[in-house]
Amino acid sequence: MQALSRRLSAKAPMREAVITRLFRHVGTRLGEFMDAPFRQYGLNETLWTSLVMIYAHPEQRLKPSELSLFMNSSRMNSTRVARQLEAHGFIRQVADPGDRRQVLLELMPSGKAFVENQLPLRRPYIGKALAGFSADETEQLERLLRKLLNNLE
Repeated sequence: MQALSRRLSAKAPMREAVITRLFRHVGTRLGEFMDAPFRQYGLNETLWTSLVMIYAHPEQRLKPSELSLFMNSSRMNSTRVARQLEAHGFIRQVADPGDRRQVLLELMPSGKAFVENQLPLRRPYIGKALAGFSADETEQLERLLRKLLNNLE
């Protein structure tokens, strides 16, 4: 890395190169870390988060468009997510009573039980990723990540 930095020093300072690589490594490992607890169930973090969003809705029903908006993803992706959650027996698609042309994603009892079983396990699991940080460092990390996210918009 230092040899590359010397060759490109005017174009890419070492710190920028290191930060860029860290972004890539952290992104990859964080994705693997967040998916790990759900692999045994054939799920991933995206499916889990979608399931929790449906669970958290007061009626435990969401329109696919509401899910895609929350997940910041395309409607095509929310359709794929809905199909996968339906294949696991966690949700079903039902007609919207207010507009029969619309579909709602409705939580099934098995989906509710799965979420309620997994939720208590999530907090300590996420705590592992932050275990080496003090409360102040965790707060600073959140602030810096929000700042970075705003810069990327």
